[in-house]
Amino acid sequence: MMKLTVIGVAIAVGLVVAFGLYLFGLGLRNVGRAAASSRWPRTAGKVVRSATREQRDADKKSGAVSVIYSADTVIQYEVGGKQYSTNVIHFGQTLGSGDESEAELQRLRYPLDGEVSVSYHPSQPWIAAARPGLHAEAFWLPGAGLAFLLPAALALFVFLTVFRTAPGQQRNDDEFQKSVETAIENGRRGIAPPDIPFRPPKDASDAIAPVAAGLFAAVFCGLGILALSGGAQRLWRGAASEHWPSVEGQVLFSRVNASETEDSNHRSATTFSPQFVYTYEVDGVKHFNNRRRFGRIEGSAEDWAEDIAAHYKVGRGVRVYYFQADPDVAVLEPGNNSEGLWLPGVGLVALLFGLATLIWIVPAVAK
Repeated sequence: MMKLTVIGVAIAVGLVVAFGLYLFGLGLRNVGRAAASSRWPRTAGKVVRSATREQRDADKKSGAVSVIYSADTVIQYEVGGKQYSTNVIHFGQTLGSGDESEAELQRLRYPLDGEVSVSYHPSQPWIAAARPGLHAEAFWLPGAGLAFLLPAALALFVFLTVFRTAPGQQRNDDEFQKSVETAIENGRRGIAPPDIPFRPPKDASDAIAPVAAGLFAAVFCGLGILALSGGAQRLWRGAASEHWPSVEGQVLFSRVNASETEDSNHRSATTFSPQFVYTYEVDGVKHFNNRRRFGRIEGSAEDWAEDIAAHYKVGRGVRVYYFQADPDVAVLEPGNNSEGLWLPGVGLVALLFGLATLIWIVPAVAK
């Protein structure tokens, strides 16, 4: 029975580890390609397919419907007299989201029959991307891999520790019984037992708690660093945007998206977020964006979302502030407010909690 249990646990944990390693390896490959792609040669390409897709999934219990929007973009290019095609805009890109404006933004940036520049791998030209360089999205996949690997490693460690403890515990019990019998026999002979301080035998399972606390703290530190770095970048861009040049633009797409969620008590809640896309021109080149403010809160009450959407109606002229080094980075409302403090604030709290656990709780549990 014990052998079957070991085999079953090993298979289950092995599957989780294999999936985690697959995601982590794929993510590292994307990060490596993204970092190297800025030095790859470039060639002209043509958009041969540009569309948006909508996928609806209904929850059987609650009936709530979630909608995922994605862009279907294919770019054709030629290297060494051979035709290739790619659907990669940048390495590590997400396949879809609940924000319809993201899919619409990509469709507008890469219209059908549009000409774009493509960066391709010099020795493997079928590997290419329209936007070279390292983007924040590239780190999500290796992070997802770690999210599977860390719990699986902890589960494997706990199981092996408990499994090794059983025979060790039996040996401790035998030694204790033998010492009691020896003490009784010496008492009958009138031999006083030696004065030895009692030291309880160490159990191998005592190592579980500090290791679990250490992995728990490491996860919080990792999440805190990601949130803090992302939030700090948004705050920096928000502050810098107050000094960016600006041009006139126009709203092309505007809507209010409703997202329904359900908690563990089967209580549903709906949040609303304004979504829009605007266009602007810099040095004769047309650009598109969907960012209203850096560090904005994604969803809130319906009245709040309706008011913002009404302010940015389709066809309305807007003032767009853009980053001179990369005009694709732009914003309608420059500067920072309290919304921008949420992400770095949560990241800082998570990081401090993880560090406190590593510094004080893990050593205390290990004693």
